[in-house]
Amino acid sequence: MRMRMDLNMPEMIIVYVGGHVHALDPMTGQTLWSTRLPKAYKQSIGTVVIDGDIALAGVGGRIYCLDVTDGRILWVNEMPGMGLGMAAVATPNTSANGAAQSAQQAANAQAAVAAAAAAGSV
Repeated sequence: MRMRMDLNMPEMIIVYVGGHVHALDPMTGQTLWSTRLPKAYKQSIGTVVIDGDIALAGVGGRIYCLDVTDGRILWVNEMPGMGLGMAAVATPNTSANGAAQSAQQAANAQAAVAAAAAAGSV
């Protein structure tokens, strides 16, 4: 099998499966580290995003923050009162919906211009 050589290839791929977060080498698929998430069931579905030097995993109604270099858990938010459903995760730098984010920023800018114009005409 030929491997695609790409200068933009990430340093690692991070996935959630079976109650664990795994970091994989993008060239070989080998596991770099694996961390078991406390209270995450093997059958649960989770989401993961990477933002700089942290990975955020949303699973079983909880948010886990892991160090991407070694997979150690930095903190856990139990999201009290929110139930145990799947938690979608995003940060300002990693939002999967960039178009919606750009549209919101444009709307905010328009609103600021309109407010400034209204204030100047009073």
